[in-house]
Amino acid sequence: MNNSTLSLLFKRGLIYFCHQILVMKIAILTSAAMPQMLPYDMEVVSMLKQRGIDTSIYVWDEIIRSNPNELINYDAILIRTIWDYFKKVDQFVKLLDFLDALKLPVFNPVEIMRWNMNKQYLQELECEGIEIIPTLFNYHNSVNSFQEALSLGWKKMILKPMISGNSYHTFVVNANEEAEFDNLINQYFQNRQFMLQEFIPEISDGEISVIYFSNGYSYSVKKVPKKGEYRVQFDFGGIYHFGDVDPAIRKLCDMIVKRIGNKVLYQRIDGLWRDGKFLIMEVELIEPDLYLNLSDVAKNKWVESLISMLN
Repeated sequence: MNNSTLSLLFKRGLIYFCHQILVMKIAILTSAAMPQMLPYDMEVVSMLKQRGIDTSIYVWDEIIRSNPNELINYDAILIRTIWDYFKKVDQFVKLLDFLDALKLPVFNPVEIMRWNMNKQYLQELECEGIEIIPTLFNYHNSVNSFQEALSLGWKKMILKPMISGNSYHTFVVNANEEAEFDNLINQYFQNRQFMLQEFIPEISDGEISVIYFSNGYSYSVKKVPKKGEYRVQFDFGGIYHFGDVDPAIRKLCDMIVKRIGNKVLYQRIDGLWRDGKFLIMEVELIEPDLYLNLSDVAKNKWVESLISMLN
């Protein structure tokens, strides 16, 4: 065997060795209803593989119930379409406790998810001067929120749990339907925190989602409900428009992002215009749809942001 052959074999061995060192493994958590996540998530998985990042997908509540220690074998944990966590709160808290003890990078971080899972964070933001959808927070069902809403002049209101998502256990109640409100409280909200929000008719003009990745503002999406509907989700007939965002909205969202800090991989801030003000509806930090199917540019930004955080 001559020197040139030995040199070639050495180079090949070195390349293989370096590849083994550089390959990073991440576990992605989803829900049983979406074992392969969204189509754009699978595109992202392919893009990550091309960049030397291997991924494995787990159903979040199955892995925490059966073999959570399997997650120890990964370099980082990515939370994605766990779109049923609010139906299984006790199991979700177990997951957070386990991830906290694991001491691995989690996106978004466990302490951020704990803060964000209960919509009482909206009250915190309001106390700090951020304008939100007019909301009454009821922690112990010790006050009559319906009568309080009437005293504020609300004609229609939205009743929902403080831990919820995707319009789960969410109801519209009119000002003349106190008996219906009481029935809903008795059926769904005994020993359960809830919130009552003023129904904002401007929702028909569209809800605006402003998306930030770890490297800053990325893009926005306007979601317009179908006629006669207030829910903007695609499942309910909502139409989505990808684009940029009004500078006034961007300025407000920048304040919220600064308040949350730079540890997060993704943030989605939802709100709507009313009387010249952008009212915050939600700050999504756990499992938001990022609408990457609307733009390849957005998809590339997401991948670059994830790789940057992993590095």
